[in-house]
Amino acid sequence: QKISLHFLSLLSERNCIEIVSKLIAEKQLEVVHTLDGKEYITPAQIIKEIRDELHVRGGRVNIVDLQQAVNVDLVHIENRAHDIVKSDRTVQLVLGQLVDERYLDQIAEETNDKLQESGQVKISDLCKAYDLPGDFLKQAFSIRLGKIIHGQIDQDNRGVIFTEAFVTRHRARIRGLFRAITRPTPIINLITRHGFQEHLLYSMLEELVNTGHLKGTVVGGRQDKAVFIPDIYAKTQSNWVDSFFKQNGYLEFDALSRLGIPDPMNYIKKRYKSLPLLFLKASCVGQEMVDQVEASVDEAISSGTWVDIAPLLPSSLSVEDASMLLQQVMRAFTKQPPTLILGDTNVVSEKFLNSCADLFIDLMHQKAEKEMKNNPVHLITEEDLKQSALLENASSSKKDKKDERRKKATGGGLELNCLIKGSMISLKLTQNLSWRNTNTHIMSFLTFVCRSKHLEIPFMSQEEIEEVLRKHVKDCPDDLITELADHLIRPLTKRYQEELRSVFMSSTSTSSGASRRKTIKDLQEEVSNLYNNIRLFEKGARHFTDETQTNIAKHMLKTVCTDITNLIFNFLAADLMMAAEDYTAITSEMRKKILSTLPEETRGPLTKLHISLNGKVNYTALYKLGFIYCS
Repeated sequence: QKISLHFLSLLSERNCIEIVSKLIAEKQLEVVHTLDGKEYITPAQIIKEIRDELHVRGGRVNIVDLQQAVNVDLVHIENRAHDIVKSDRTVQLVLGQLVDERYLDQIAEETNDKLQESGQVKISDLCKAYDLPGDFLKQAFSIRLGKIIHGQIDQDNRGVIFTEAFVTRHRARIRGLFRAITRPTPIINLITRHGFQEHLLYSMLEELVNTGHLKGTVVGGRQDKAVFIPDIYAKTQSNWVDSFFKQNGYLEFDALSRLGIPDPMNYIKKRYKSLPLLFLKASCVGQEMVDQVEASVDEAISSGTWVDIAPLLPSSLSVEDASMLLQQVMRAFTKQPPTLILGDTNVVSEKFLNSCADLFIDLMHQKAEKEMKNNPVHLITEEDLKQSALLENASSSKKDKKDERRKKATGGGLELNCLIKGSMISLKLTQNLSWRNTNTHIMSFLTFVCRSKHLEIPFMSQEEIEEVLRKHVKDCPDDLITELADHLIRPLTKRYQEELRSVFMSSTSTSSGASRRKTIKDLQEEVSNLYNNIRLFEKGARHFTDETQTNIAKHMLKTVCTDITNLIFNFLAADLMMAAEDYTAITSEMRKKILSTLPEETRGPLTKLHISLNGKVNYTALYKLGFIYCS
């Protein structure tokens, strides 16, 4: 042994390091270098030193602080700390700290002291005080309730610990406060004013209501809008609702909301399950009010008059609700004579509507006759004439062969030759054929006008219709007069178009052949007079120079020649209800409109005649024109 000790004393530090390194490499020895590298330390020694440090520091130590105390790398301390937690259930690793049961018992005792002093302790406050997670503290304190901590945790809000005395005191306060309430009161207001614990209050309130210690109900659940309604108020509320409905026959949702009923519609449905109620947008009405409206509507239909249901309904009912009620009532009259709802609350029978329309029959006939007499050419717009020309062209192809046969059958007539821009054209107007073709064209044009919405001849404005209705319909409110006029204006306009057609057909059928011949004779006389004037002007112009003759010729085109052209155009326009009272007032634009309405075989020659007014006068042609017309 002395030799061995002597041998050991002879080992150098270098030899020792080599021996230890060899043992570590062969895994026969497990040691850890210290931070300064001068010492080796075993894992068991690290664990022992960690436990000693945990005990010295009162059962709670941070792993970072252990590095300086043990003097080894942090990795080795963390590994040994996990080994301690695994082997010892009384030690836990929380947020990088080792905590043992002794420390938890200590903070539990401190918490119990606070709890007994204040009656309640919030876990959130303890988390801030001890810098520990809330879930960890809840779990630790739950084990110690009744042992170290003399209190209980709220089952609805596990973040609060309170004593039994605190619960009893709050139960008494809540019971006394809510027994004093006589009207619906928001619970959140009571919590704010009296400082109640919200979850504790809801739990106790529910308990007191269920056990019968409080007479009332909580509406709205555990929310900010929760309201406590005492039974005495609910009884008074129900009595008011029953009394109002019995006296008036309806209930307004807003009125029930003002009483504190949060869902009026469901409240009414539950309270009056057996009654046939009609629910509207903002109210509900009973069967008596529905029957009253039905009776008034039935009487109006039977007597052929009108009725406004607004006076039959409470003034507080909105117009929209009144309209919904009327729509529902009208479903019972589907088999009755047709009726019309004007506005929102007016019911008008078909008989009354027809009587109002009949007021305009005489006015319509008078206006139609006046229109026939005073219908000037400028009343027809360019768009109207384009549409009428399209209609005439579409039907002309079907009539070409028939017209050709008629020309051969009727033959002979009034032939008119005139020189236009140096060339002779032939305009053949057959008296009988022209009259038939013109009538056909008029019928086609009139039919098109009556069918086209944009080409209708207006009858009366809405204001004029309202004025007539006010004179003849008594005791009718202005709003109903306006609705009637708006409803009648379209049918009256359509009827007026038919009246125009009827008056035209009557006038054309009564015009005899004698009057037709008389008109043609008058035309010949006027043309003859103008023709004689042209001859006189021509003879007088020969005594002037060529330049003066040219100026006289231009003047004749603008005056006498234009008058002859207008006379012919006005004659044909008379058959189309487009004649002007004074043919001298016809302008170039009017002639274009008349041309657009004429049949194809007449339009071509007259178009050339119209254009010739801008050319030169050929006296030879004018003489021939006058000779033919005057003959």
